[in-house]
Amino acid sequence: MEDLEMMANAFHADRRERGPQQANADWVCDPLDEWLASLDDGIAVLDAETMAAFAVGMNETLSIRDALILSLIADERECPKSLLMEFASKPHSGKAKRRMSELLTRAFEDERITPDEERCRTGVTMLLNIATVSPVPYCIQPLAVAAYTLWWLGDVSSAALAMQCLVLDEDCSLAAMVFSAADRGVFPAWCACKNRETAS
Repeated sequence: MEDLEMMANAFHADRRERGPQQANADWVCDPLDEWLASLDDGIAVLDAETMAAFAVGMNETLSIRDALILSLIADERECPKSLLMEFASKPHSGKAKRRMSELLTRAFEDERITPDEERCRTGVTMLLNIATVSPVPYCIQPLAVAAYTLWWLGDVSSAALAMQCLVLDEDCSLAAMVFSAADRGVFPAWCACKNRETAS
């Protein structure tokens, strides 16, 4: 906890001094390389420094959290590292907002989407590993992103994980959204399409 708080204080100070854009970009650049390599290899292993960087980064700014979400639910050809870096460092730019909206809309509304389940579950395992070694509040966003990714895969266990997150932090809006949607049986459009194909 003490180490994470020291990292968080340093990151917060850097964002004040150099501005969020440069500080966020420098903070996430190397960890994102390891994250993406692990996703590509299907090996859910991150070193301790990378896990700490993500835990602190996601707690400090949701733009880093959102970049990780897009790395899982968007095709890596459409969402390469350069675009993820833009989401993490310049989330309020018109270009980043438009592109993120396009990717999210397609992911949720396009029935033809075929998720890379192995990639997503590798990411979920890494997120849960981060959460396991991180105390509150640093475990909250990794848990929420894991729940979100499971929900996007159509996995009903997402509700239980989201509830676990809400027990730790009732104000986590991402976990609340996942729990509400999963509890009502609302999932992305591709899930309904797959269910119809299975039924027929």
